[in-house]
Amino acid sequence: MKNPQGVIASSAGPFFWARIGIGTEMRILPLAAESMGIRSMCTFVETSDSAILIDPGAEIGPYRYGLKPHPLERFCLKKHRERISLYARESNIIVITHYHHDHYHPDQSDLYEGKTLLLKNPNRHINMKQRRRAFQLLKRIEGRVKEASYVDGRIFQFERTRLAFSDPLPHGVGTERGYVVSVSIQADEKKFLYTSDVQGFRSDAHLPFILDQNPDVIYLDGPTTYLRENPAEEEPIEKSFERIKRCMEGTSVSTLIIDHHLLRDISWEERIEPIFDTAHACGIVVQTAAQYRGEENDLLEARRNILYQTDPVA
Repeated sequence: MKNPQGVIASSAGPFFWARIGIGTEMRILPLAAESMGIRSMCTFVETSDSAILIDPGAEIGPYRYGLKPHPLERFCLKKHRERISLYARESNIIVITHYHHDHYHPDQSDLYEGKTLLLKNPNRHINMKQRRRAFQLLKRIEGRVKEASYVDGRIFQFERTRLAFSDPLPHGVGTERGYVVSVSIQADEKKFLYTSDVQGFRSDAHLPFILDQNPDVIYLDGPTTYLRENPAEEEPIEKSFERIKRCMEGTSVSTLIIDHHLLRDISWEERIEPIFDTAHACGIVVQTAAQYRGEENDLLEARRNILYQTDPVA
């Protein structure tokens, strides 16, 4: 397995693309998310010269409201994992921002066959559980990937497509759940930024990279409003709204996709009303991943208790 330092070049072309700006070619396609029924942020991004799959994982929450996953959730998980596998085959680059199972497949080594793999460094800024998972994955895919590189704080150029990665960022408020890397993808003059699990900018450390990159489209995982908060942490959640506001006012963003942790809350729209207000004032479209695809939201986990009432399990 190669672990080159410096810039990687690739000539693999896309299998389809769509224009999202004059003279700029890029397609952004969320493949799985809480708004589509499962835990994931998996996203496919295609430019005129690269096909990039970010965080090819999907999971379901083991317990909500004291209930195990409903069979409809398990069916949805199977469907979305199949979709992710399909797009993995058409990708030439796969990105892994951290090692939680809703962000990568631990056992599907065939997913990475012949790919350029860009992954978070498992040797620094990582907790022991994720480090162990990372090296288990690296062992399974050894000899199967085209090349693999650690990405923390680095820039990669693929013809006209540029991928810039942040330094390791806390997974939420502190470092108990480890670190993630955000990734910015630029094709010509268009930029898409995928935050990974910053939980709605719960730390000041999350902002500098996104402000510096100045993206047009942002995919942000929202705060974990579905969890019972420690009263001492109520202020940080409110501060995350202030940071999101700073992000909207301080960048060229025109579309904010917000999903993942936030969409585990059945009342998510009410919880982020200040964000909608700021977006309206700034002329920014706020959508879930499902809405960005032109689909209806389908919050299966957030509705698990209702699913067991409307569709009882024998």
